[in-house]
Amino acid sequence: MELTRDNFLMYSQQYIERILMKSDLRERAAEFSNVMERAREFGLEQQTSELAVSIAMEFNEPELWELPEQFEKQIQLSPFPVDSLPETLSAYLKAVCGFVQVTPEMGALPLLSVLSLCLQGKAVVKYPANSHTEPLNLYTLTVSPPGERKSGTFKALMQPVVKYVQRYNEIHALDLEQNRAERAFLERQRQTAMKGRTANLERVQELTKQLSETEELHALRLTAADVTPEALAWEMFQQSGRMAVMDDEGSVFDTLSGIYNTGQANINLFLKSYDGSPHTILRRTSDSISLDCPLLTMGIMTQPQQFRQAMATPQFSGRGLVQRFLYSFPEGRAGQQTYTSSDIPQGVQRAYNELIERLLRLPASDTVIVHDRESYDYFQGYFELLQDKMKPDGMFGNMKDYAAKMFGKVLRIAGLLHLCEHSADEPITGRTAMNAVNIGLWAENMSLRAFDGGAGDDELTKNAKYMTGRLKALDCETISLTNLKRQCRAIADKECFAETVKLLEDMHYLRRERLETAGRPSELYHINPFI
Repeated sequence: MELTRDNFLMYSQQYIERILMKSDLRERAAEFSNVMERAREFGLEQQTSELAVSIAMEFNEPELWELPEQFEKQIQLSPFPVDSLPETLSAYLKAVCGFVQVTPEMGALPLLSVLSLCLQGKAVVKYPANSHTEPLNLYTLTVSPPGERKSGTFKALMQPVVKYVQRYNEIHALDLEQNRAERAFLERQRQTAMKGRTANLERVQELTKQLSETEELHALRLTAADVTPEALAWEMFQQSGRMAVMDDEGSVFDTLSGIYNTGQANINLFLKSYDGSPHTILRRTSDSISLDCPLLTMGIMTQPQQFRQAMATPQFSGRGLVQRFLYSFPEGRAGQQTYTSSDIPQGVQRAYNELIERLLRLPASDTVIVHDRESYDYFQGYFELLQDKMKPDGMFGNMKDYAAKMFGKVLRIAGLLHLCEHSADEPITGRTAMNAVNIGLWAENMSLRAFDGGAGDDELTKNAKYMTGRLKALDCETISLTNLKRQCRAIADKECFAETVKLLEDMHYLRRERLETAGRPSELYHINPFI
């Protein structure tokens, strides 16, 4: 018999009963979504929903949910152009990926971040056509589910950096101890000269001068992981304004989102340290921190849930933090790995170690790296290509705030690749420019997955993604309207909040239930378990 509006509810009852006989809840949701889609075609959505509730109660089964509509778009991802790296790095990345059994996309950005932490503050790259310059630090984010060997990849790439810091601090341990003792001795003398009958202003001034002329030495620290912005600023102050947040857990985003600061995101230092803008922190109880040209590298590996929460945080996108990152989404290999794998060849490991140590030993410098004619032409072509992509009908028509930073990122990549094979006094060649552009084109492709068009989302969609992220983090079945408002304080406008809730209802993330409490109506929201 043909399905019509008149007989739809009768057939729906039979179909819903069959759905409830299935044990797989996601399969139930998928089939129930099909039923509700037809119900909407016949204008019977409310009646069908109520019918499903009553049948579920009769069968003593969980309430049926539709699968939530997705914000994300399916993007075909490109492979990382491994051969665009200098030979030493290309060989090492391939060897690491074979040993750990991951794809090159897992190690590509952490590798670039290692170069970034080695070279930031040691040169700048000139824009080909004007006097503007770009520093050599990068922000990168690699997103992969648990069990995909992020930590193994990260450890292999960071190994020479860790060993370099350990050796450096062992060699300079005596210098550090003598410096601490000398400054402590001068400080005690100064305090004594300020007290009692023997107080001597001239002696205090003399000792104060000696203290100021005795540089305070600190143990070398190149990286941090789970660190607050305030602690990071202090570490950068001690390390001449340079630091790298290298983390294979992504915990820094919890800190930045305000988990330790009553929900208030504090990202000023991370914004300014991307391009060396001056940053000052005023303290009431101790000396203030002033960073004239802070430079920060961020090499983060994280899980999809943390990534989605970060992208849904309005302060991160609204103030341009997420637009500063390069992104990678490696293909999962869990379930495909073999029992044995090839070790990293000793020669390949040694060449990588020697390269990283050489880069770490380079002195700080403001040398400007320029371009040869071929490099100039390559970058002109890439610049014009980006402009076309940012037109309304272009690839980045709704992601202009991200794409506008892409040219600078590619220049930074070119500078990093260049210093692996040349000195800062030599010009960037056309070959290096071409390789940097190839990596940039790959990064553009990855950015489409990262933003899913989100960089051009209207305010309502951004709010909906943010609220969804907060709901996921709560991991509960229901939430009151009052608590939902409390959890989503970033959506301050009442009308925007109401529109956001309505959108999530329409997309099957939430289902509203009206309650009567002490004669007063209230609202409880059931949360779709499949979000």
